[in-house]
Amino acid sequence: MPLVKTDDYRQDHFWYKRRLTPEQLLVHDVILQNWQNGSEGVLSIDEVPPSEIVPDEFQRNELRDVLSIPELSQDLIEQNHWTDLVDEFGWLQSLRLGRSQQSSLGDPPSRKCRWVHISSKQPDYLEGCLFGFSNWRENSRNVSLSLRQLGQCISKQERFSKHGQYFNPFFQGLSNHWSNAAEPPLLLSIPFLDWGVQGKTPPLRFQIDKREGYQSNRSSSHLLRSILQHFYRLEDTAEREKDQVFNRYRPWTTDRELDFKIRRWYSNYPTSLNVDELWILVIDDCHIVSFSSNQTWKSKSPPLQYAHRVAEVSFRGIRNALFVTKRADSYTASTHVIPCLSGAVGMLHRSTWPDIVLCLTDRYAGYLNHLQYRLHRAPSTKLLMELLQIQEELNIVIKLTKEQLDLLHKLPDSLTPARKSKNKKQRRNVKSVPSPVSNLSESDGLVTLPEVPSLRATPFGYATLRQLSANTQLDPLAQLIANLEQELLDLQDLRDNSNNLVTRTVQLVNIRLEDHGKAILVFTMVTIIFLPLSFVSSFFGMNVVDIRNMSQNQGLFWIVAASVTVGVVGFSMLLAFYSTSISERLLFWKERQRDVWNAWRRRRLLRPATPGGSRSLNFKILQSKQEQSLP
Repeated sequence: MPLVKTDDYRQDHFWYKRRLTPEQLLVHDVILQNWQNGSEGVLSIDEVPPSEIVPDEFQRNELRDVLSIPELSQDLIEQNHWTDLVDEFGWLQSLRLGRSQQSSLGDPPSRKCRWVHISSKQPDYLEGCLFGFSNWRENSRNVSLSLRQLGQCISKQERFSKHGQYFNPFFQGLSNHWSNAAEPPLLLSIPFLDWGVQGKTPPLRFQIDKREGYQSNRSSSHLLRSILQHFYRLEDTAEREKDQVFNRYRPWTTDRELDFKIRRWYSNYPTSLNVDELWILVIDDCHIVSFSSNQTWKSKSPPLQYAHRVAEVSFRGIRNALFVTKRADSYTASTHVIPCLSGAVGMLHRSTWPDIVLCLTDRYAGYLNHLQYRLHRAPSTKLLMELLQIQEELNIVIKLTKEQLDLLHKLPDSLTPARKSKNKKQRRNVKSVPSPVSNLSESDGLVTLPEVPSLRATPFGYATLRQLSANTQLDPLAQLIANLEQELLDLQDLRDNSNNLVTRTVQLVNIRLEDHGKAILVFTMVTIIFLPLSFVSSFFGMNVVDIRNMSQNQGLFWIVAASVTVGVVGFSMLLAFYSTSISERLLFWKERQRDVWNAWRRRRLLRPATPGGSRSLNFKILQSKQEQSLP
């Protein structure tokens, strides 16, 4: 049947109430092409034209005719839910490789993997994409088990905060009952850093879900958050957002060349640092779906757009590694997870993207240099607060980077037996190749070999493709971990530098406070001297009879003024220089008197009582004395 044209498909009533439409999808195919005549192929990634992802009327309802839901589930609620998924996402079945329309990118055998990116983070889309892209004809029972585990995984890993819902960093296989010949589904979620831009969001290449802009914590969408909102999940951080380093420090205002590059590459000035989430859903060997926020969908011309970065930058490194080790045929959807992770995790890092204009470490390093310059000029408490602010942001970024590294280190352990057996066969042929621009030795993991017969020799040497020299390892995941660890070391060095600046600022501020104390002492002495003179002058200047009719001359005033001034100054100096010793002496005398009183009381209580009491004894002594005095 003829295809529906992309210009007219929006007028079709079938798409009016669909939550996911073709205009929200960005589809890429990884193709194995011949590099030279008679040589093995090289991988490339190409975008599928929009005209090829719009299904015709027959393909829209094909899954409904094939699938028998009552045979897969006996639960009526689950049956109704799966029936709604068939009506809502059943058309995605037409986008499977081998089922879609004839492509101009190459024959189906040459297409190794299909990657679909969606610009919304709705948890409902995860279930819909797994339902629509899965192979129900061959693995219907396994797909139903994966759907049940997906729902449990979402409810287990989803968290709630004042700023919306979010996922903890995790990865989980969605079935343990698949055969070794097929790869079971895998769900992965990882946070990554991205920056916001000044003004309105740039125009998007593809339409996003309208519910994505519903700014409410009741929405099911996982909204974009700032780094402060990511860390302070129960606090309102609106007042502190303007104090971010990305908003305070604007180096392009004094560097014209940098200003030109930013306007050329990004079109807008970055103003804030945000935390986004990347979801990766591996359907099977040939299909993978990724989800990210619409904020990463800036114009395609700057490589800041996530999908463009994966296709143009991150994919190139893994393609070169597979080209050199002759493993291009082994590219699957699980392999494509690595460039997707590299495109997100390395979004702002120079180690994974050498051509970046404003990387993360450069922004913080430049701002720290600016604060250090201000520190030597005029240390102040305001400068100290700015240093504490940048220290707080660095701690948040370092914590997030460690979470990314923990997930990447544990990712190989989650491989199923099918993936492990494939990767073991692939890694047997992997050998470390010394980079022409690196100075690493054998202790760094590189084995310098004069000849590498297992590698592909070309007239241009081993580095036949662009950016091959930037990679020091041929294992893409190990290379990604090494790049991220290098960025973590740089961030930790910046944090240590900020700690040193904070300590130095506190010391300089204390030194200045000592100088201020001397100035205050001078003003205090002047005040102490002239304050008694002002009091005596005011006293003798009162218009009363006693003072007005006095017969003394001016000498009385100076005698009284000098006496009062000397008394006040002497008493003030006594309190200023000897107040501590006087108070200590008084405290010592008070404690000594208390000890004497307590000792007297103890002696009186321990004195033995005499018969008849002390009163009768004294009375008898007095009586005997009186009798002796009588004649």
